[in-house]
Amino acid sequence: MTEIAVSVPKLNLSITGKIMQGDNDRPEPARTPAVSVIIVTWKVRELLRANLTRLFSLDHGVSFEVLVVDNNSEDGTVRMIRREFPRVRLVTNDWDAGFAGPNNQALRLAKGQTCILLNPDMLVEPKALKTVHDLLTEDQTVGVAGIRLIGHDGRPIGSVRRFPDFASQLCILLKIGRLFPKLLDRYMFRDFDYYRSQDVDQVRGSFFAFRRELLDRIGYLDEGYHLWFEEVDFCLRAQKAGLRIRFSADAEAHDHVGQGFALMGHAEKQAIFTASMVRYFRKHGRPWQAPVLAALRPFAVAAAAGADLFEKLTGKRI
Repeated sequence: MTEIAVSVPKLNLSITGKIMQGDNDRPEPARTPAVSVIIVTWKVRELLRANLTRLFSLDHGVSFEVLVVDNNSEDGTVRMIRREFPRVRLVTNDWDAGFAGPNNQALRLAKGQTCILLNPDMLVEPKALKTVHDLLTEDQTVGVAGIRLIGHDGRPIGSVRRFPDFASQLCILLKIGRLFPKLLDRYMFRDFDYYRSQDVDQVRGSFFAFRRELLDRIGYLDEGYHLWFEEVDFCLRAQKAGLRIRFSADAEAHDHVGQGFALMGHAEKQAIFTASMVRYFRKHGRPWQAPVLAALRPFAVAAAAGADLFEKLTGKRI
């Protein structure tokens, strides 16, 4: 067992990660893995256990390492990893540091040629790791890759979208899309064929693969996003650098779709989501768009707080 201290200036946070290799603390032969799987987790211990059990039980056809960053789950996650998964390189934070920052912590430790950001509530299929690794290493024009994600009903979930435009995000912010869902058809890419590999604008961050060298070219995930939009921002920066975003229909994983987010109230989620939306348009939109969204944001958060109050008083979910 080796203990390392990692300083992350951007987060103003000192973290201690325990790296354990091999069963019964027996070191594996020194080698550089082809793939680094990075999982950021918060209060979903049992889903993470299933995820890790699946990862280590499959023959992926490619060497890999797993790095887990725990955002102060306080549910026994850290103890479970140390006892049951000694091959995991574990990083522990003492607060909920979001998504971008913790992934960057692990990316700075990763050794693989290909990095895969994987949500803790995922179950990968055997070909998943090798498919994206081969795709990214054999075609240098591809910057980011995703695969087909399957939901509880056995059908593909909407994991591919077009880049956000002002009109679609305004509909989402004001909940107009709930009344007139067709207004979001284009942005949500509802007619996308999940059984055909093709270039896309963005892929879902729950299975998000890229070459580690891309970080030297376009930078790490933007830690100004606590949650949401960070992978969209990353895809846009990759595309602006002349690289393609590729959806592969040749592999799949099962996605429990944001079980950690289910622990958050509507107002908290809306506050974080809309702050990220404003940041995205401040970076990539026209000068007037971010101020308009920022001005409307308090009303959206207030409406979400009202939904929380309704659920508390009635016991009914909205």
